[in-house]
Amino acid sequence: MSSHHHPAGSPGTLLALLQGADQATAIIEPRSGDATSYGQLREAIEHIARQLVAEGVEPGDAVAIVGPNDPAFLVSFLAVVALGASAAPLNPTYTEAEFRSYLQDLQAKRVLVRDGAGEHARAASGALGIGVLGLVGDRATEAALDGVDPAAERTDGDPDSVALLLHTSGTTSKPKGVPLRQRNLHASARSVAAGYRLTSEDVSHCVMPLFHVHGLVASVLATFATGGTVLVPPRFSASVFWDDAAAHGMTWFSAVPTIHQILVRDGAERPADVPLRFARSCSSALAPTTWRACEDAYGVPVTEAYGMTEASHQMTTNPLPPEERRPGSVGVATGIEVGVVDERWMQLGAGTSGEVVVRGPSVVDGYRANPQANAEAFRDGWFRTGDLGALSEEGYLTLHGRIKELINRGGEKISPHEIEDALLSHPAVAEAVAFPEPDPKYGERVGVAAVLVGEGSTEDLVAHCAERLAAFKVPARIVLVDTIPKGPTGKVQRRRLADQLSP
Repeated sequence: MSSHHHPAGSPGTLLALLQGADQATAIIEPRSGDATSYGQLREAIEHIARQLVAEGVEPGDAVAIVGPNDPAFLVSFLAVVALGASAAPLNPTYTEAEFRSYLQDLQAKRVLVRDGAGEHARAASGALGIGVLGLVGDRATEAALDGVDPAAERTDGDPDSVALLLHTSGTTSKPKGVPLRQRNLHASARSVAAGYRLTSEDVSHCVMPLFHVHGLVASVLATFATGGTVLVPPRFSASVFWDDAAAHGMTWFSAVPTIHQILVRDGAERPADVPLRFARSCSSALAPTTWRACEDAYGVPVTEAYGMTEASHQMTTNPLPPEERRPGSVGVATGIEVGVVDERWMQLGAGTSGEVVVRGPSVVDGYRANPQANAEAFRDGWFRTGDLGALSEEGYLTLHGRIKELINRGGEKISPHEIEDALLSHPAVAEAVAFPEPDPKYGERVGVAAVLVGEGSTEDLVAHCAERLAAFKVPARIVLVDTIPKGPTGKVQRRRLADQLSP
């Protein structure tokens, strides 16, 4: 079946997002300069989909994908989805035991692995008797298709089919399986594209891993939805970031605060030949001091957004000018509804803090085979985010931390973000993470891990906090570290820090 039968995919599907003209550039691998046009991308998806059919992959099957960020990863993902099967991208750095656990949980039919890589994934697949296929070579279009029936039918998927199987980052419990349907991802990508007024002229720089919704939905699918171009380096590297950006005309990029901090800390301002329109920060809290430093260094608006896997990534964002960006806030709802409720499930008015709840087309229907988690997290059509926050009169959402991560010192609930903001206003502090530590008298007390870039002692930092925070919020212990331990998706796991940094 040739691709011209389905120029745009069925409405609401992921292939319907591929909006670029055949000759337009879809993907550039900046290190090699290799470019893949939308026409080549569609052809490559067709090829790999036929290979998968020949391997017995059927609609509804789970196919794991293990590989670095590159065009082949994206082709494989879209080919799996084109069949109405479910792609399950896994972090290539997992151990064999982790791969085994995830592959068993997914009941994966096949595993796609980059040739010559992924020995842990291969070993785990072998132990479970799951067939391994090589990801296509460096150029997406060079798929070997000997003996594959070219008439293999495919459906382009169905908007209701599960396109992406991910696991929550497990900051508070065992990771839960999140089935994202094609319609969920389609809605989220369109909403990101609309919110930042993306066009076919835009060039996005994907520095986040593609096994995570941040990179896949915001940097890539939102770009495809407007026929733009995405730069896909194998990994983020501060030393070549601006060179790649200048060489290929990057107009925007999205990253976690840690990456923004690295770019700003290196003291490199945006080169004049990078046509940057804006930068986006998401996946953990962006301190107002970091936000200001980024705007100064980049010379463009920096917008903080708020996303979750369960909502196919973006839920709110600070808008671009002429609308207001509010530092410390994650902005206004995008494509979904946001509410704030109290313990009795009553909606709270502006300025009152409670649990943030969301509903809308990008939000999943429920977790995979987990009735208990569904009963806890979904209610009356709303998804409970587990985050504490408040809405302003104008609809800007400010987050106060995870409900389970609040530090409870003798009944006083302390938001870790507040402590971190106070510390980050000290010139010597590059990164700071507050976490609860056990305390015999108060139950919990404030602990902090901090990374310094200048002169400073823990005594200085405590004194600095004492000038800015009520006495009960001042850290009882500050540990100076070279780097802050993070989970696989770059998120800090506060509850684990107390164990990792125990005295």
